[in-house]
Amino acid sequence: MNKKLLIIIFGMLLFAVHPAAYALGVSEIKLNSSLNQSLDATVDILSATLEELNSLNVSVSRLSGQTAGMYHWPELKIELVRVEDGKSYLKLTSKDSVREPVLNFLLELKWATGHIKREYSLLINPQL
Repeated sequence: MNKKLLIIIFGMLLFAVHPAAYALGVSEIKLNSSLNQSLDATVDILSATLEELNSLNVSVSRLSGQTAGMYHWPELKIELVRVEDGKSYLKLTSKDSVREPVLNFLLELKWATGHIKREYSLLINPQL
């Protein structure tokens, strides 16, 4: 086989199994509550290893433009939930009711070998 072709094939194989391709990720947010209720939302964790989950640290912050005094910002609690089937998700809750119909925030996830930031925007409908 041509040496140049072997190098190209080997390079493509290395790229195909690059560890970053299998790094921890997060899904879209699923909202389970309505306006004037305590926040109840979940974010699935995708492609996470046990080591990544064990070293995972999650924080939440407001986006710029949502400064103190503009409206009541609910204090969010984040819990890592591990399900028996091996899947994991983040459960976001608030003690206080969410009174504004739009909630924008940034989730930052850090683990031993990496980190990601993801912006979420919730449009919260009134309860019917």
